[in-house]
Amino acid sequence: VKGATYISQALMRNQTLLELWMGFNKIGDGGISAIAATLNSSSVRFLDVQFCDITILGVKYLSNTFSANQNIRELLLFGNYITVDGARLITQAAVDNGKCEHVWINSEYENDDVVVMKMGIILEERKRQNESNKGFSKDDDGTKQKPLEESPQQ
Repeated sequence: VKGATYISQALMRNQTLLELWMGFNKIGDGGISAIAATLNSSSVRFLDVQFCDITILGVKYLSNTFSANQNIRELLLFGNYITVDGARLITQAAVDNGKCEHVWINSEYENDDVVVMKMGIILEERKRQNESNKGFSKDDDGTKQKPLEESPQQ
């Protein structure tokens, strides 16, 4: 946990770091809590926390940050003890994020494969929707309207 606290302090000072590779460091829930607390104000786009002894408690910390931080595009969670409920929680956070491209989940629970497959489908659908909405304006209720007109060039 102490090492993760040092990393989180460094994240507060470094606004240019794009990738944070913490995998195989056994930081646990306490460590991910410290890191998650600083991710909201960071530029990190890729976070590797595979095989870090994270449980559903750590996933809750991460999910709160992940759903709010639109910088994070990829998250590696392989080899943690997050349970199916944790996988669903991080899946929802990825959808809420809106810009997430990949979340890699695999743990000691065999049902996670189903959650990962569904999450992949959800994220692909989100990506297709975002691409199909390019060039369209939206009403306040989010419904798609006429194409945006480009201003005439002079």
